[in-house]
Amino acid sequence: MCRHWYFGVALVLRPLQFRRRNPDRSPGGLLLWFTLVPWSVGFVFWLLWRFRVRGRKHIPRTGPAIVISNHQSHLDPMMLGIAIMDRAPRAMARRSLQTDAPWPIPWILRVGIQVIFLERGAADPAAMRAALNELKNGRVTTLFPEGTRSEDGAMRPFERGVWLLIKRGKAPVLPVAVEGTFDAWPRQSRPRLRGRVLVKIGEPIPCEQLLEMGVDGAIQFLHATVDTLRAEARAEIRRRSRGRWPLPGPADEVAS
Repeated sequence: MCRHWYFGVALVLRPLQFRRRNPDRSPGGLLLWFTLVPWSVGFVFWLLWRFRVRGRKHIPRTGPAIVISNHQSHLDPMMLGIAIMDRAPRAMARRSLQTDAPWPIPWILRVGIQVIFLERGAADPAAMRAALNELKNGRVTTLFPEGTRSEDGAMRPFERGVWLLIKRGKAPVLPVAVEGTFDAWPRQSRPRLRGRVLVKIGEPIPCEQLLEMGVDGAIQFLHATVDTLRAEARAEIRRRSRGRWPLPGPADEVAS
């Protein structure tokens, strides 16, 4: 009984907690999209792929943050959003997702999560202003610096747009790795009810540390950091599944 009472109070207070961080959104919308939906979808993901998150203790409780992650599958935005749902993040994603991602992903991104859509491979001042405004107001922005999904599960090079956001946003960077979604939903394929998925969150990296490295050094460092987290997550999945998952392939190699 006491446990049920505590859960009920926490559920009521949760929108108020989010409301302080995201005053532009209604309490009902925050409760739905950053509590009820993530809990429900996360449970389904656990049933299908034994979805787990490691390192939530590294998520800053307050203040701005730029969350970066590798990109293996259409599942990644949802997995990443569930992993850091306590900060009610606003994601950046390529505009073409509105047409080439299967339903209901475009609707969820546009209406529920209110994604900042941007033009890939071109300057997009409006998207940059929207992301910088989130950081200015102490909120969290997420993006996939590879720009598109991996062809084989291994990480692609990071695009340089992430550097501009770091330089102008002056916010710490939270590195995250999503591993296993390539087996669950490969590119140019339908979802598969197989595999295991793990999200691993690393320690925040101070903006000042990255700025001292310069654009090339910072991008290389961030890529290596995320790829190391990905390799650690991959090793844990393989250990827990007794070698069954993930399937052997190029993703077994860590980029130098």
